[in-house]
Amino acid sequence: MDSRTRGLIDWLRYFSLGVDEVDVVAVVGGDGTILRTMHLLRDLEIPVLTIRHGKRGFLADVPPHDFALAIDRLLGGAYSLHEYMRLSVQAERAGSLPYALNDAVVTTSSDSRGKVCRLRVMKYSQGGVPERVLTVVGDGVITSTPIGSTAYNLAAGGPIVDPLMRAIVVTPLAPISLCSRPVVLPDYVKVSVEVGGDSHPVELFVDGVLFLRLEPGATITVSKAPKPAKVIRFFAEDYFSKVFERCL
Repeated sequence: MDSRTRGLIDWLRYFSLGVDEVDVVAVVGGDGTILRTMHLLRDLEIPVLTIRHGKRGFLADVPPHDFALAIDRLLGGAYSLHEYMRLSVQAERAGSLPYALNDAVVTTSSDSRGKVCRLRVMKYSQGGVPERVLTVVGDGVITSTPIGSTAYNLAAGGPIVDPLMRAIVVTPLAPISLCSRPVVLPDYVKVSVEVGGDSHPVELFVDGVLFLRLEPGATITVSKAPKPAKVIRFFAEDYFSKVFERCL
């Protein structure tokens, strides 16, 4: 058991998540629990077994009543290991930020609600040559992974991308201009989001968690993380059926 449960659950052995090397981490919960676990694991490439228990379980493929079957299949090696791309997010004076499994979002700060922010989105290819992708005047911009394309990105009108692809999706949030549209970029580029000097302050969220307030003139950089998330799957990943179940 995770050592943070000590005193709450009487168990024989404990480990420290994100510190100790273990064979597999089993996560019981919803999508939020899985995302927070991935943040704590950081660079550790430990496979994660996901057992659904919560309101949101899109990332988890084991129903609660099948947990015993999943454990048996795990011990017997009857599973597949999927690697999902993550995003590395960097900002000046921000220290180490966790990799994003779903998305990194720059959006209007809580004390500037109702006011637009002004952002310039640039991409840098392997040669380091900058190219403007978007100029956003609106509520912000989402940079998401393929697996995260069905999260906030989808709600904002962004495209659905197959989770095993390698790409970075950039989607403006409530832009004023009709010319601001989502774009899909290759995974080898770096994406920078620059806060305009005449913009209101904005906030940076990584997988839904607020990490940083950004003042006008600040820049964040998003790129493919060096380490993917490794997730154990026992069932055929009927990804698009899951997505369209939400439409019923």
